[in-house]
Amino acid sequence: MKRKTFLISLLFVAIAAMAETALIIQPLNGDEQANALAQIGYVKVTPDSLFVLSHGDFLLSKAAIKDIRHIRYGEPKELTGIDDVQSATICRVYPNPTQDRLVIENAEGEKVYIFDINGRLLQTANLQDGNATLNVSPLPQGEYLLLLNTQTVKFIKH
Repeated sequence: MKRKTFLISLLFVAIAAMAETALIIQPLNGDEQANALAQIGYVKVTPDSLFVLSHGDFLLSKAAIKDIRHIRYGEPKELTGIDDVQSATICRVYPNPTQDRLVIENAEGEKVYIFDINGRLLQTANLQDGNATLNVSPLPQGEYLLLLNTQTVKFIKH
């Protein structure tokens, strides 16, 4: 009985922690759209849009794929001044659009993942001190998502 009570308590702690964490979509204009993970049923991606839906299939938010700068999990961040900007690590991914290579600088984490717009994993690579140069020449032309730890960057392959 004690074990069952402990597991139920642990489940409530996990749910409470999830309520404090969000899926944050940052469009190109910089205004964040945050949805608590506890409210999200699923995320649907179409060639043109990303939809965040509740467990009851209610639309929580929608964003045009072409307008998304980053997608991340965590707490919504509001930069309050120049000190915040200077202390933040800025991850760079360039050139975008690209033809054959993608350079990543100052990324957090150890691995990077490339997904097609339908969410299929196409390529993985290791980061060396937050940096990597990826060969994307074998990929067909189109839009792709690059997952860096908790950041997602959209890039275009010509």
